[in-house]
Amino acid sequence: MIQTVTERIDESHVHSTLAHEHLVFGFPGMKEDPDNKYQPDTAYENCRVRIDMIRPYDVNLIVDPTPIECGRDPLFLKRIAEDMNIFIVCATGFFKDDENALSILKTVSYTEDLERLLRDLYIREITEGIGETGVKAGIIKVASSFQEIKPLEKVLIRAAANAGNQTGVPVFTHCDRGTMGIEQAELFLACGVNPGHVVIGHQTSNPNLDEICRIMDLGFTVGFDQFGILSIPGIPTDEEKTENLLSLLEKGYEDQIVLSHDTIFDRMGYVSSSKPRYTDQIYREIIPILKTHGISENTIRKLTRDNLLRVFQ
Repeated sequence: MIQTVTERIDESHVHSTLAHEHLVFGFPGMKEDPDNKYQPDTAYENCRVRIDMIRPYDVNLIVDPTPIECGRDPLFLKRIAEDMNIFIVCATGFFKDDENALSILKTVSYTEDLERLLRDLYIREITEGIGETGVKAGIIKVASSFQEIKPLEKVLIRAAANAGNQTGVPVFTHCDRGTMGIEQAELFLACGVNPGHVVIGHQTSNPNLDEICRIMDLGFTVGFDQFGILSIPGIPTDEEKTENLLSLLEKGYEDQIVLSHDTIFDRMGYVSSSKPRYTDQIYREIIPILKTHGISENTIRKLTRDNLLRVFQ
């Protein structure tokens, strides 16, 4: 079963999916931006436009892994889901240890067992709901920094692993620029996590195919979930990402890859000047390329539906 912001559903309700998209997102401090404060009505329209883009492809399930401190808005997600007749999965969890973004957690750790408190928070948001909203989280989000897993991030990952073990809810990860995926995988295994319930994210941005294969050989699913992102230094181009995906499919990993873009439908705070990204690129552009290379409809269904659903089983 999949916990969405409106109800629990089984796989029979799901047609096609996007495994990693953010409807609204903003880094801590966004509320102080005088030029781009969060405007729910504008965000609603931006979400409507991007959801309309994917309707021709029968996408009716979006996983939104926005962390707690990055503008997560459960009631807004519920409003979108109800008004636009789409299933949305909301996250519990925190992002990476970047500057002072998680300073409150560091402060708490001086006097409390932070890992236990976080585990209990995650479980509460999964089983009882997020605050007073009545919306329940359906996944747990964790993240690591570029080329390292910082000490606080290890606490966050262990707390997520324990909460996932107790609730059966899957964990979705952020790998900065595609790095630290194998290290995340090893940490999850040390916590006794079923790797089939974890998506190691942003491997689209990892040029090391041998490392990606090692992650999948350990039983994890990987997210090829940053199609359209061109502004991050040192990551593959979209053409290279597609070539890497084809190489992995040729190696037989069709059951352990999920697809998405990591788009932000409405950004709170500073707006990047990078090239706009769209929610239909995979279905409009990437899948036709896969088909020209002989990738079957059955495999495409796995990439766009079945593999994601298996993570929730």
